[in-house]
Amino acid sequence: MSAELLEFFTVYGLPAVAAILATGQFGVPLPTSILLMTVGALLVEGDISLAEAFLWSLGGAVAGDQLGYAVGRFGGQGVRNYVADKPRVGQQLAKAEAYSSRWGAMGVFLTRWLISPLGPMVNVVSGLARMRWLTFLAWDIAGETIWVSGYLALGYLFSSSISAIADLISNAAWLLAAAIVTLFLGWRLLKAARKQPVGAA
Repeated sequence: MSAELLEFFTVYGLPAVAAILATGQFGVPLPTSILLMTVGALLVEGDISLAEAFLWSLGGAVAGDQLGYAVGRFGGQGVRNYVADKPRVGQQLAKAEAYSSRWGAMGVFLTRWLISPLGPMVNVVSGLARMRWLTFLAWDIAGETIWVSGYLALGYLFSSSISAIADLISNAAWLLAAAIVTLFLGWRLLKAARKQPVGAA
């Protein structure tokens, strides 16, 4: 998959990067981090300009997020009906809803770059919750700016170790996401337990 995407990038250039990032941020599992670091590595050779690489990458990432938001905002009950038939997707949506209810708009920002595995579902949840579009857009752009800049910089600085760095960051992101969701659910359970009457079973 990675080789095919990189070949697509080689043939079609930065517009292909934008299309791949949009697809990945929408929720299709693609090696977007490796792609961004590859673009960053090419900056060392001077084959592409930093401004063009950044703008195409940011535009693609934000477009994918906006599509996810639109699915939630305008899909409404149709999204929930779809999720009802797919337990795994339903679990992911429930985690994203728990996270979003805790962090609100700041959650959009954090899931762009710090807890990115939750990003696609948080996009949909933000639409379902009818978060103001301009609020979502502002936090989305701010977070994606950090994500895109960070991976381009990693590719530029460590061009010879792209694959190893991508694996390390991906594993760390999943671990952090799981830890935050676990802590939040534990806090909710503790809060619910404290509300129980003293003599309740």
